[in-house]
Amino acid sequence: MLKGLAGAAVLLLAACSSNGAGDADRVGIPTGETGGMCAGVAGVRCNNDFDYCAMPDGECRGIADAAGTCAKKPEACTRDYRPVCGCDGRTYSNACTAKAAGTSVAAEGPCGS
Repeated sequence: MLKGLAGAAVLLLAACSSNGAGDADRVGIPTGETGGMCAGVAGVRCNNDFDYCAMPDGECRGIADAAGTCAKKPEACTRDYRPVCGCDGRTYSNACTAKAAGTSVAAEGPCGS
């Protein structure tokens, strides 16, 4: 019985950790490295201080244990004003400044609007 439950748990975790076609490009890249997986159920952090855990826009609000990909923070951003709400709950002047601060975009527009 325990063997069956353990096997079911492994299958469930494997199914939940995959988010589809995007996983194919991450095969072979170590978890937490640039281009590798971050966040998810295990809460994996990016190893490089110049990376952040990038998620598709809005995904941080909809899926509590969503996995992202470690991506380089932008080194420079334009000064255009198109406010976004970051996944950290702060308002940024545009998506680039949110990423430079190390957060993905939760929604277009200022937080709380």
